[in-house]
This record gives sequence, structure tokens and C-alpha cells, in this order.
Amino acid sequence: MSTAIEPDPHNLTDDDVVAYLRAAPDFFQRHRALLSELNLPHDSGRAVSLIERQVAILRERNMQMRRRMNELLQAAKDNDELFAKTRTLTLELLNVHNWHELNEVLATYMLADFQADFVCCHLMQLPVHLDHLASHESDPPYDRFVRSNAPVCTVLRAEELAGLFPIQEHEHDGSAVLAPVFWEGGEGCLAIGSRHTHHFTSDMDTLFVTYIGEVLGRVIQRLAK
Repeated sequence: MSTAIEPDPHNLTDDDVVAYLRAAPDFFQRHRALLSELNLPHDSGRAVSLIERQVAILRERNMQMRRRMNELLQAAKDNDELFAKTRTLTLELLNVHNWHELNEVLATYMLADFQADFVCCHLMQLPVHLDHLASHESDPPYDRFVRSNAPVCTVLRAEELAGLFPIQEHEHDGSAVLAPVFWEGGEGCLAIGSRHTHHFTSDMDTLFVTYIGEVLGRVIQRLAK
């Protein structure tokens, strides 16, 4: 059985298209969406006919819907990737048995999987001093930024970055997300930072980092006993 060969659209002439449309007068009834992509000006001088204006509006709406759909698809893809990374981090946190292991998990998964430049978990009244775990008796460096139980995304000056991420040198401004962490009888803050001021912005969704902070609080509570 022979297979029909699809014509090359680049080799079609205007006469070929005209002949086809004449042979298939119901073509645009079967492909109504194509009408919004066609440019059909009317011979009305500088005046624009109502039909032409309506077609232009429909075409613009169609383009806007396509852009919006592409944005939604990209957001869904990004959320799927972030969920997978959050799941992996959560499982690793649940397997932590001591402060050194917690320090390594934060460094490995936060810095690598979440594309961060700095990470430090600040702990109040817990005598833990490691690269990514900092203890404070009073006046923690995050206190001026965190005003509620919700995470905060903010731009930071170099000296502010130095207070939140003390093991690195900071010559330029950056940004960070600061997630409050709570456990029985104590509190702290998970700070995740970037060298770029636009990396963590105030309009970012903090759902996943909120979840990470909650899991981290449970782990700290277990280790602090």
C-alpha cells in the first residue's frame, strides 16, 4: 500500500494554495483557529473596519494566552524540580544522627541542589559551632529581618551578608531567604544566600522553604535532647 507524500510547503505557489482552497471551500470552517493568525486587511484607506479590528484583538488575545500558557508550563516544570529536590533534602535530614551530619547535609544539598552560594542555620541557646551551624546567646543577625513566622526574601548589604554567613568573605551586596525555625523550647533561622541581589526577591514563593524550615526544626529538636 503506497503512502501519500506530504507536499513541501516551501515549494507551494500561490496558485497551488488558491486551487486547494477552491477545492476545499469548508477549509476555514474546519480550521477556525487559523483565522486569528491571518492578516486580512480591507480596502478602506486609512480607516480600519470593525471586522479587521476584531480580528486584530482576537489575534492579540491568542498570543497572550499562548504566552501565559508557556509561563504556566514553565512554572509547573520548575515546581516539579523544586519538589524533587525538597523531597531528597527531607529524606537526608530525617537520616541525620548528629550535628556534624546536619552540617554536611545543609552544605551538600542546599548549596548544590538549590543553587545557593551560602547557607547557615542560626541557633539560639544551643552550643553548636560548625561551618553551617552558628549558635547565639542573644542578638542573632537575622533578628532585624525576620518579623513573623513567615520566611523573608530580601536584598542584603555586604556587611549584612557577613553577619548571616560568617565563614565566607563578602565584598558585594547579595540577597537571601530567611526561614524561621522552631523547636520545643527554642528558635532559630535558616539563611540561604546568593551573591546576586536579584536571586531572592520579595515576590518569590516561599512554600518549599517554609516546609524545609519545619522539617529542620524537628531534626534540631531531636538532636538537642
